Amino acid sequence: MDQTSALRKRLGDLSGLEAQTEAVERKILEASRDRLDVVQADLDRLRPRVALDDGAAGAYEKLIIERGRLNTVVANALAVLGSSA
Repeated sequence: MDQTSALRKRLGDLSGLEAQTEAVERKILEASRDRLDVVQADLDRLRPRVALDDGAAGAYEKLIIERGRLNTVVANALAVLGSSA
């Protein structure tokens, strides 16, 4: 295989990897957004009990942390996807 053919093959391989990466990022974005909806619903459900129930307060705090992490994951996925999101 000459150098030009090898380069074309490599560019084709990279293009395929780019498409795979985009597909995975879209799945990550979708799953993160779905989980964010669940976390927000749980937060809304727990909010009235937080001041009176230590268990609810602990669960609420964990959900707040998870929501922050999920927001970071969403922001990272959107950054990778750029304008195609």
